[in-house]
Amino acid sequence: MTYRVFLAREVVETLRKLPLRQRQELTKFIVSLKDSPFQQGDYTERDDVDRRIEISILSRYALCYWADHAVKEVKVVDLRPAGS
Repeated sequence: MTYRVFLAREVVETLRKLPLRQRQELTKFIVSLKDSPFQQGDYTERDDVDRRIEISILSRYALCYWADHAVKEVKVVDLRPAGS
């Protein structure tokens, strides 16, 4: 089962500014969400509509995403330094 992955513009802008090694590690994980959209993060948060947001810690960054299984899409909504 392959899902489509969408990145928020802010996530793309943050990725572009990162050193190559960090960018590669994060990109590899983001691409893996296509084939494994049920991946659980290291922890979760709830957004303003009470949606469960998975948060994975990678390369000192927190990558925030949620899967919309009804339309087979994963939305990557935030990328921030871990601990923020």
